[in-house]
Order: sequence, then C-alpha cells, then structure tokens
Amino acid sequence: MRDLHADLVAAGGAATRGALHGLGHTYAALRDAARAGAALAVGRRWLVLPAADPAIATALAASGVVGGATALRSYGVWVTHRTPVQIATRPHAGLAAAPVGERIWGSFELDALPWRVSLVDALAQHGARVERPHGIAAIDSAMHQGLIGEQQLDRLFRQLPRRCRGWRRHLDAAAGSGLESLLRVPLRDRGWRVEAQVPAPGGGWSDLLVDGWLYVEADGSRWHDGPTQAAKDRRRNSAITAVGGRWLRFDFADVVHETERTLQLIELVLRQGRPRPAF
Repeated sequence: MRDLHADLVAAGGAATRGALHGLGHTYAALRDAARAGAALAVGRRWLVLPAADPAIATALAASGVVGGATALRSYGVWVTHRTPVQIATRPHAGLAAAPVGERIWGSFELDALPWRVSLVDALAQHGARVERPHGIAAIDSAMHQGLIGEQQLDRLFRQLPRRCRGWRRHLDAAAGSGLESLLRVPLRDRGWRVEAQVPAPGGGWSDLLVDGWLYVEADGSRWHDGPTQAAKDRRRNSAITAVGGRWLRFDFADVVHETERTLQLIELVLRQGRPRPAF
C-alpha cells in the first residue's frame, strides 16, 4: 500500500485526488485520510499536507494556483519584500476577488508541481509588479541557481511589459544574493564599474568590487557573527587595506530600507579616491 504522506511530500505538499489515484491510492482511502486529518481537503480536487506552506491551500481554495512572488519563494528565488499570497487565476475563471491574498489575472503555464505557475510565469508576474532593481534581483537569483537558461529568458522577456525589456542587459548570474543585485544595478546606473563575486585579498570572495578597489559586502549578519568567520573577515579586511583597497559591509536593512543612504556612502568613499598600498 502506498504512503500518502510520502506521495504528497514528493508533490511539493499538494496533489489532486486524480493524480494520487493514478499512483495507486483508492478514492475511498483518500477520503478516509482527509477525514482523519492526514491531509487537508481543499475543494473537491485537492489534498494538501497539513504541514505544507499555507499559501498553497489559500491559492487552491480561491480556485487559483500559487503565482508571482509567492511562487518564486517556493522555488527558492529571491523576493525582496513579503507580499500577501499571490493567486494566479486564468481570465475565464469568472471568479471574484480572492477573500485572502492578491489575485493575479492572466494566462500562464503550470509547473510540474501543478499547484504553482511555471518559474518563467512567476518571474513575469513578479516583474510586472515591482521596481526594476527588485525584478532584476529575482531573475539574477534564478540564473545563479541554474533554474533558467537562455531559452527561458527569451520567453520571459517576451512576456514582461515593455518597460522591462531593457533589464536583460543588466542581468548577472554571478550575483550570490538579491542584496548584491540591489546594489549592483544602481551603482552601474551611476557609471561605476561593478564586478560580482570576485576573489578578495586575504582569501575568499567579495560580493562586489567597485572600480577595482572598493570591496563591498552585502550580506546578513548571521553569516559573520561567529568568531571563526569574524576572524576571517578581519584578516581579509586587513589584506584589502594593505593592497590599497577599501571595504564596506552592509546588511539587509542598509540595502533594502536605507538604499539611498547606502549608495551615497559608497559614492562618498569612491570620490575620496583609492588609498595608497600600505607596502
């Protein structure tokens, strides 16, 4: 007898009764599992694991699927700001506004996990709703993880609004986090030469190198709070100073909530000019 829990886990947390029946579960057994609380029945079609992301049940209960930023988070793709559950719904569905969350109307393809839209459609839905740096950061994230290639990018940019068509030349698959993208894009806009993920003096890699001498880290403090990592950071910062470089480190709040102040600080250091090497 098949393990319903395992099959739902394999399906990302939710599956239709028909799909589960195709795997060998009887409809009677599925009904009994829902009554026993082993799975949550959503409408007549879907069973959802009780421990699954609540956004899945919310979208399915609204006769849609997980879309936009919510879908991107399920793929592990960078999304800067938390949003209400975004529910992708085809125009012919004839449904009212979702009681919970935000409905996204439009055509889309489903993912292999049919409770969410395809990654390309999720990126297109997201890009149409956010400002340029945040849209680019999401696409960078998908590229960095190898989730999309050139063919998928072609399709994506055919779907994005016209205002987004120029984003493609600003993408960088080297970006290790969305925070890097959120700094890289406006810095390049201001005319600075910015490289992502470059070897740093003293070992390791630096998130961004600006004009060849300013090393910028854009990270959460959780990666640098431990004594071992802090010691590595000090050695690297000393090595950067010794070769005539400078370094700056910013956290999520600096980049996302204090963006202009952070950019002004970077520009201030750059205008001061490159220091002389210590040796």
